[in-house]
Amino acid sequence: MSPPAPTKVKTAAVHAGERVEASRAIPLSAPIFMASVSYFDDSDALDGALDGRDYTYTRIKGQNSELLEQAVAALEGTEDCAAFPSGMAALKALLESLELKAGDRVVVPNDGYGASLALVKAFAREKGAELHLRSMTAPQTPGELRALKPRLVMAESVSNPLLSVPDLPALAEAARDAGAVFAVDATFPSPALQRAASFGADLVLQSTTKWLNGHSDAMGGTVSGAKARIAPMKAARVLHGAVLGPFEAWLTLRGVRTLPVRMAAHSAHAARVAERLKASPHVERVLYPGLEEHPQHAVARRMLPHGFGGMLAFELQGAGRAQAFRFLEKVALCKPAPSLGDVTTLVMHAATASARRMTPEERAAAGIRESLIRVSVGLEDPDDVAEDLLQAAAAAL
Repeated sequence: MSPPAPTKVKTAAVHAGERVEASRAIPLSAPIFMASVSYFDDSDALDGALDGRDYTYTRIKGQNSELLEQAVAALEGTEDCAAFPSGMAALKALLESLELKAGDRVVVPNDGYGASLALVKAFAREKGAELHLRSMTAPQTPGELRALKPRLVMAESVSNPLLSVPDLPALAEAARDAGAVFAVDATFPSPALQRAASFGADLVLQSTTKWLNGHSDAMGGTVSGAKARIAPMKAARVLHGAVLGPFEAWLTLRGVRTLPVRMAAHSAHAARVAERLKASPHVERVLYPGLEEHPQHAVARRMLPHGFGGMLAFELQGAGRAQAFRFLEKVALCKPAPSLGDVTTLVMHAATASARRMTPEERAAAGIRESLIRVSVGLEDPDDVAEDLLQAAAAAL
């Protein structure tokens, strides 16, 4: 029942302008649903909404986060998706959904994102699970997975920060033989360049803060997979409250609309920058999956059929931490910032950024040296980017 039109100022200030007139118009851009709570004229409808069958309270079910989940599931080629306020929150939800117990084994990449490793280590310690670090590109790893019989195997489709590229189908088959859940963090390529689920991943993680948003103005994370695997995460989210806000979801969905076009450009630009860096006497080596000399180039051609991505890394010739920091101070066009996936080229010292929460021994085992610089190549002219990186490298050394 519609309320009567308010006539007194105090009441009008609170209630006038509550409802939009009925219309058949379909907005070209999804509206931002900023209301955290909605009411119903029908009590049965309200009762159903409290079970998530409609929108009444954003912690239970939100329009903008649901639209983003639909879009990401379509991009990933999965049945369902759950959105969270950060990539780390998404990883935590994934871990909690598995209900690990004492004695369970968890296998993670030894050269992956340091914060992810730190979270998994803490979670495994809390549950009494065994943590095993492995090189996901080593030829013996699939056999080791079958022998270990872990509960969870995690991989990064392109590792952060060393840009290693594992053979996902081989890992997926080994995980399946071992009875393990296979989860892949596919943030670096994004679903525009790789659908990890099509290569056997049971669950696919994205830090949507990065390429999916693409403009460094909204954080978020998603887990995608079969409905049966995603449902427990959504149910737990209602209680834990780790929900993505409507404005962040809207901004990310806006970024998704241009993702394939942007990723094609980022990939082309990164390839050009990598070739320019190779020729510098100040650069010891360049790590980019699109280079023929990359150790997993042949694998990358299969795993990244639509482009090698916008990320690369390189080592300054003979540099230590002091020279690497000086490099960060000498860039002019590029920006020293601890993120990636922006339209602006971002650079960072890997050992103190992505690998900051790894121990020195873990960094050494992974091959992350003090000379390593990670680059997220933006949409500027790639030769301008290369010139800036080259002049900074010369000045730093």
